[in-house]
Amino acid sequence: MSSKARSDSTRCVHSGEDRHGRTAPLTTEIVQTAVFALKNTNELRRYAAGANDLYLYSRYGNPTVRAAEEKVAALEAAEDCVLTSSGMSAIMSTVLGVCKAGDEIVSMLDIYGGTLRLFGDVLPRCGIKTRLVEFDQLDRIARQFTSKTKMLFLETPTNPTLRCVHIGTLAAEAHKRGICVVVDNTFATPILQKPLQHGADITLHSATKYLGGHSDLTAGAICANKKLIEPIRSMMIVTGACTDPSVAYLLLRGLKTLQLRVERAAVNAFHVAELLASHSKVEQVFYPGLPGPFHQVAMRQMRDFGMMVSFDIKGGGKAAERFIDSLKLWYLATSLGGVESTVSYPVLSSHISLSAADQKKLGVTPATIRLSLGIEDAADLIADLDQALRKA
Repeated sequence: MSSKARSDSTRCVHSGEDRHGRTAPLTTEIVQTAVFALKNTNELRRYAAGANDLYLYSRYGNPTVRAAEEKVAALEAAEDCVLTSSGMSAIMSTVLGVCKAGDEIVSMLDIYGGTLRLFGDVLPRCGIKTRLVEFDQLDRIARQFTSKTKMLFLETPTNPTLRCVHIGTLAAEAHKRGICVVVDNTFATPILQKPLQHGADITLHSATKYLGGHSDLTAGAICANKKLIEPIRSMMIVTGACTDPSVAYLLLRGLKTLQLRVERAAVNAFHVAELLASHSKVEQVFYPGLPGPFHQVAMRQMRDFGMMVSFDIKGGGKAAERFIDSLKLWYLATSLGGVESTVSYPVLSSHISLSAADQKKLGVTPATIRLSLGIEDAADLIADLDQALRKA
């Protein structure tokens, strides 16, 4: 069987780490070094000419990091991948690899709060302007494009209200004008959604979340064809946004169980969403697996509906805080994607830097609570949610 014909579960275990036909450690070694010794000046000359079987300095490349890059690329059905030090550095490296001073980005307003800060506070210092488009205007996205637009930035499902956008439709509009389409695929993971197969040019992740899966590493990943990856890798190197070999090793370890974890957490999310949808203390539930405006879009481009569930609790902010503080099993933690189930309060974490008006545009209020499902027993998670809701 060719590597391209393998399933995702097989790619999770084997891609980037083939040991067949040779005597070698079964797990990838941690090549914990900053610099590599070369045999002679001819090897230095070969490296300078682009030889891919040599390493010089771990900021430029490292065997452990490369193994993780190959595994993520295989899962995203991409030609290549660049690992970075965090999800935010992945976005920054991507922007700098695609755009220059004077260029513009068109982005959904419904994106991670940290990305909004990067686009609003940092990129203008580089001469790069961002046009933010509200969700109900995305079907008229072409009106936002100008001759300066070089990138369309999308996130689907969104954080925290889990709105889904049709990647193919928006990508087609952007490609009519030669605009590069970037999708943050952190929430879906390549197990549930492969943006490159739906028309995106670049897909990226906060690998800190589901790809790592154990809440013990910080990393980012960018996947695309080799032509797009080359300038992005150069920006990663120049800005020092490289991944440490020990982090790459942990990422390799986490990726091996990615499909198993995603499948279990997605089942848990479905059961939790069903509970919340019928609970008297819940105002509304945000989950694309339930009937609603985003269900059909999710059905068309995702294998399942994800591992996240958000909801608005009746009683506003005070009820939300009572609920969170009453949980016994769920951890209050601002990140997501680990084996542990966590609860987050967006108005005091991911979206705290946004104005109340912008929070409202995103559907985020003091009553909004975000849940990241782990791999625990669904009955235990539901029992804890129920007792906390009764106390709210």
